[in-house]
Amino acid sequence: MTAALETVDEGVYTLNADGSLVTQTTAGPLIAATLDGLDVQPGMKVLEIGTGSGYSSALLSELVGPSGTVVTVDVVPALVERARALHTQGDRTNVTLLTADGHAGAPEFGPFDRVVAWTTPEAIPHTWVEQSRPGGQIVAPVELAGLVKTHAVVTADVTEDHGLTGRALAPGGYVEMHGADLDQWTVPPRGIDVRVQDDRDGTWWVAGAWAKEHPADAGERLTRLADDSQTVQVFEDGDDPSAFRAWLYATHPDELATVGGPKGFGVGYADAGGLFVFRPFGPDALSTGASSAETVARGWVEEWRSAGCPGWAQVRPVLRQEGNGWRVRAEQSEPARP
Repeated sequence: MTAALETVDEGVYTLNADGSLVTQTTAGPLIAATLDGLDVQPGMKVLEIGTGSGYSSALLSELVGPSGTVVTVDVVPALVERARALHTQGDRTNVTLLTADGHAGAPEFGPFDRVVAWTTPEAIPHTWVEQSRPGGQIVAPVELAGLVKTHAVVTADVTEDHGLTGRALAPGGYVEMHGADLDQWTVPPRGIDVRVQDDRDGTWWVAGAWAKEHPADAGERLTRLADDSQTVQVFEDGDDPSAFRAWLYATHPDELATVGGPKGFGVGYADAGGLFVFRPFGPDALSTGASSAETVARGWVEEWRSAGCPGWAQVRPVLRQEGNGWRVRAEQSEPARP
């Protein structure tokens, strides 16, 4: 991996001519860590879902070498053509670029030894599994609670009968898979139940079982959050909010709600009393004020502390085939030591 990082000029791919960052760009260290875990070897055939800036497929090109092949798919024609030009300029002839819906994979180019995705499907498409060799590996972002923004990255192994078994979960997330180019990034292209506009024309949204069943009440709570949200501290020094989310996905997936707006998005709880949203980074949460929702959410934090503050190391992925895809859920694998 080190040699590939030294060979590929990241800025050539991730920066526009004016020096601005290409919008569909994943942070370099995250790309490197993901590809390092993918264990790509020379001569392999790799399917990439989400071409983006082209930087990741350039790294993959170096990893598979002259005897290997990279097939990269993106739904945005302009990104594909830009990456194609850069790969040609860099004489990377082992990369094939396709403009298509990534859900379908690239059946005419399989079977693949590795599949890596930089965009989040509702479920891992079985087409990716069918197009993989037995013993192959898939690394993809997933939604752990059946809700947008309940993000993690799963590593899964393809079995001899073209099933899928989970190996590991890690924090991380990417934009939801979609069928067209996006012109905004604050509202998910799918999966939300209620949205409202605030007085500055900002969009607030919520997803979850309660919101789906009570859209009018959820809209009122969202409006209250938009007009008069309170920022409250939830975690103490030494707490790891990322570890808490891993535990939360494994223990309370059906009770969660996700909420987003101009102040960002997060996972939390919603009910008739209000909304309480853990921010994705840092010790804070957004609240509509003291309510039953806040009581429930703070109770989760205390429950997590009582369990020894387990995190990603204590959860494992459980994959189940449903229709044409594989749903991924988190399950506690071992207790934490207080």
